[in-house]
Amino acid sequence: MRNIAIFEEEKIALRFWNYLQSEGIKSTLEEEGTKDWVIWVVDEEEIPSATLLLKKFNTNPDDPIFSRTIKSNPKQNQNKESNSKKKSRFKNYSLKEKWRIQDRGFGIACLCIIIISIGAYFLSNASIEIKENLLISEQNYLQSDDRLSEVFDGQIWRLVSPIFVHYSFFHIGMNMYILSIFGSQIEKRKGSRFLVLFILLTATISNLAEYKITGNNEFGGMSGVNYGLFGYIWIKSKFDPGDGLFIDQINVVILMGWFFICFVINGFGGVGGVGIANWVHAGGLITGSVWAYISARKWTRN
Repeated sequence: MRNIAIFEEEKIALRFWNYLQSEGIKSTLEEEGTKDWVIWVVDEEEIPSATLLLKKFNTNPDDPIFSRTIKSNPKQNQNKESNSKKKSRFKNYSLKEKWRIQDRGFGIACLCIIIISIGAYFLSNASIEIKENLLISEQNYLQSDDRLSEVFDGQIWRLVSPIFVHYSFFHIGMNMYILSIFGSQIEKRKGSRFLVLFILLTATISNLAEYKITGNNEFGGMSGVNYGLFGYIWIKSKFDPGDGLFIDQINVVILMGWFFICFVINGFGGVGGVGIANWVHAGGLITGSVWAYISARKWTRN
């Protein structure tokens, strides 16, 4: 679902909305603030067609062709009272409120990933062998000739599996909380398949970034993916607000502040002698942001 037009006059907005309906394009008309009227197209596959109709409409809004309404079926005719209620219903429909309600629940894929992560946390902390099989490489990072030898031997899951390794309740608790917020929001807009693909690609790039830049193989956590999700939502909300993704600016400040603080912490030897995988964060943030910017440019060009 995406907004394709904003009108200042209710009469003009209603005329175009009715025309879209007559063309079989499902859409909604929503009052934004006190003077703007926003038209949202429900099916993203119909956006190119709706955009072409909008250009045609903007050329001459007074053309009689735009006065067409949906052809009625005699069997579906109702009395005048019900028709008037149906006609005015668009004024009371709040798409943003509907999105806020939907975003409170988990997406199926997001929930499954959280469950897998929690299970992997308990199993990996109960068995050293399981944890070693989830790390990107079992080889000591000083043995540079053996880097990623397991991956090349067919253990390709190691490119992704470090995201399921967590080292404390606080570590997994914070990561799962952020994943539930950002992951569910993206899944509701883009679907489960998109979210899973996004996580797999972001995990691979962020894990390889940490391993190749630092040589460290003992790192884990969902934070790289979370920074990827954050970057995607942040850039999309700035350059393609019609996609419906949003993030509070205070959360942007907190996450970017923590991003830079972690580099400072590592410069002082980490927390309690334990380092932070900063290049996992950076790899995820860059991947999500670039993906979002390319997608946003595509829609703005259209």
